[in-house]
Amino acid sequence: MAAGTAQKERLNRIIQNLEIKKAVSVSELSRELATSVVTIRKDLQRLEQEGKLKRVSGGAVLTNSQEEGTDLGYSKEKPNRDLKLAVAKKAAELIQDGDSLIMTAGMTTHMTVRYAGDRAGLKIVTDSLITAEDLCRHAEWQVIILGGEICERDFFVHGRDAVRQVSRYMADKAIVTMDGVDVDAGLTTLRVEGVNTLKSILARARAKILVADITKIGIESCCHVGNITDVDILVTNRTEDAEKLKILKSIAEKGVEVICTDEVE
Repeated sequence: MAAGTAQKERLNRIIQNLEIKKAVSVSELSRELATSVVTIRKDLQRLEQEGKLKRVSGGAVLTNSQEEGTDLGYSKEKPNRDLKLAVAKKAAELIQDGDSLIMTAGMTTHMTVRYAGDRAGLKIVTDSLITAEDLCRHAEWQVIILGGEICERDFFVHGRDAVRQVSRYMADKAIVTMDGVDVDAGLTTLRVEGVNTLKSILARARAKILVADITKIGIESCCHVGNITDVDILVTNRTEDAEKLKILKSIAEKGVEVICTDEVE
């Protein structure tokens, strides 16, 4: 087979893999295509230049699913979308090969795990129908959807059955999001139906990671979920806003590790 034909076939197979799995790792492609890691990296670089994928640490993701999220029902016009994606990228750095995760519904939580698409052997429990349907396509991951009553508005499950099922698991990390995050008001949400599930998820993980864009900091929503010290890590956007910085400092003083995105939003 001519070199050019062989490369074309590899590129096609890489895209086919991405369309199925949404994310692939360099090592995985190297094994499947019986090709060196160096060659795979060059292939990914070429496909990125053609706008067909986006390279991430250790692998690649589909451009559309990475940047748009439209296949998940997340509109380009979703409020603070770019802020959420920046937080998700940063939070993904906390996920390691083999982690067990329990996560709540939401664009930021979902994209956090998507950005960790090159991690191997993840075990994921979620209350989100959208997240479960999307992530189960990843060949190397195990995905469990909680049972319960479905919230038609946001496509997540809740109720007594969901809470009981959460109690069966203990995850390495919980990845949650809130509508309000404040040092005094604590963790709050607009999702009345999901409060008990949120509380249960926070109780069933060794490390609790809160992903919240900077607009959520200093906000108090209608339903109280817990205290700020109920999470171990807060991932949010870097900011120069004096009031937000003051709140983040107070949160850090409570013993919560505050991680900010690399660039000021």
